[in-house]
Amino acid sequence: MILRKGIHESKKNNKVIMNNIFANQHKYSFPYFAGWADGDGCFKTKNKHKLCYALLILNEEPVFQLSNLYKSSVTLSTPEKREWIKTSGERKQTSLAGQRLIHFCKSVAPFLIEKQIKALEILKIKNIENYNCSFMKHDKKQFTEYLAGFLEAEGHFRYSQKYKQYGIKVSNYNETVIKFIKDNLKNFYNIEINYCKTENSKMTQGPNGKKGEVYTPSQKYIYSLIMGGQKSRPILKKILPFMTIDYKINSANKIINHKYRGENITND
Repeated sequence: MILRKGIHESKKNNKVIMNNIFANQHKYSFPYFAGWADGDGCFKTKNKHKLCYALLILNEEPVFQLSNLYKSSVTLSTPEKREWIKTSGERKQTSLAGQRLIHFCKSVAPFLIEKQIKALEILKIKNIENYNCSFMKHDKKQFTEYLAGFLEAEGHFRYSQKYKQYGIKVSNYNETVIKFIKDNLKNFYNIEINYCKTENSKMTQGPNGKKGEVYTPSQKYIYSLIMGGQKSRPILKKILPFMTIDYKINSANKIINHKYRGENITND
């Protein structure tokens, strides 16, 4: 089902599409898009004739933001079938191919961590020559925007007065991404936290929702960062302007504005 019909890519329409991108790209954050891509995005490279980038998630806000810039269609997909992901409802998807894909890959590649290699592979297949970009060389602003996207994709914003639990937890199978976040929280915000490694458990449902046999994930370990409410407050204040998902914005504001034991809260 199509939620929003985009502009079909063709020789005639390419100029319209690209003119819109160039005219409006300053309104968007490519480090933020990169954070989402490293978290939940998919660069499809197996078939060189069907190269694309797809964002398929439950929350519509990041999908529509990408669609707004690239004038791509937004479609309704199937509900999440994986039992370990506690969500319900239909997922939204937008995909980028052709000239849209080339522009996106060139724009996010300098800010990608885990999936930079995929974006560069697409550019190579598309015969984009003499393209070079840095790796993990984010400045403070770029890191903050990247973190906003990655935390919205992979992070859990916990605010429970009942259980007195406040803060952020983010987990991922890629240790490089988690260590990158840990190191730059220290470098840019003087927030020092450790990350933990836990062994991935076997599951009774496969990645495509099939039940009836034990599924062993290919990733052996999961890496996690946890920040309590007081420690996470400074970074939450910085990433809020770039966040788009309403319920996570609401939780972030609650964590920021909570009066923790032994302090007088200020909102400067």
